[in-house]
Amino acid sequence: MGTGFLSKKGATYFNINLPLSLSKYNLDLFWGSQQVIPPLFFSKLPIVLTYCDLVLYKYPETMRMLAAVQQRLVQGYSVKKADFILSISEQTRIDLISHFHYPENKTGVAYPGVDIKEAVNFSLKTPSDRVQKLKKPYLLSVSTIEPRKNYPFLLEAFKAYRKLTADNRSNWVIAGRVGWEKESFLSELKKEIEEHNDIILLDNINDIDLHNLYKNCEIFLFASVYEGFGIPLLEALAHKRKCIVSDIPTFREIGKDKISYLKTEDATVWAKEIIALEKSNIIPSIDLDFFSWENSARITKEIFDNVLKNKK
Repeated sequence: MGTGFLSKKGATYFNINLPLSLSKYNLDLFWGSQQVIPPLFFSKLPIVLTYCDLVLYKYPETMRMLAAVQQRLVQGYSVKKADFILSISEQTRIDLISHFHYPENKTGVAYPGVDIKEAVNFSLKTPSDRVQKLKKPYLLSVSTIEPRKNYPFLLEAFKAYRKLTADNRSNWVIAGRVGWEKESFLSELKKEIEEHNDIILLDNINDIDLHNLYKNCEIFLFASVYEGFGIPLLEALAHKRKCIVSDIPTFREIGKDKISYLKTEDATVWAKEIIALEKSNIIPSIDLDFFSWENSARITKEIFDNVLKNKK
């Protein structure tokens, strides 16, 4: 990891020490698992990228400015240098080819996964007091509170749901830290929490709490404007939860025809769908073997082997 100044983790290590140290090791290939390579990458090693999303180009306004600037400096350069790019969804692969005019025959998809046994094991363990004391049933959303996750719309949907239901309605639990959402929305959310006592914000959630939340929720809500994939949706489906999500291509890749997809245009439509699903006994079931880390690792290794073979 280097010494002194170069021993620091994070950007310093990735941008400076990592590329300088590559020549010290007998490496066969460089894997850019976070869709970029170091800007000082002078090695002639073959490169495989795992590409997660194009939020920088499709929804830059949802990013923090510093992160957007940093990513813009290296993403195009990284794609140009790559010998092969694995995307985490088919839609991301399509978007990548279109935006960068990258050769389609040098792309593939390796979906992220969920470990079913691990998820079940976590859900069988005793959660924290704050999770145990939650009033059931409840609606659940899981993610950082930031612009791309579209929490202002979800709040409007929940307010519409509140108007359409009696006092025995479900609460709404949000599991995730507050990120870089607008202060005006955070103030509104705080006011709703204080006035109505039916929205619960839980941060610093560990795996035991998280999977107990999934297991015991009535409906999972996810209204993102854009996602490269959607791990929380996959986790909710691993626990066979009913789901209402925004109608975006990546979510359809995960949920197929088993869950509800709605445009994020009319909050009342979402409220009515929540009420309808609360009355439904239909439990969604998808092929989770398709979304396994073992499958992802197998595909990734096959690509590594092919790239190395073609480089000989």
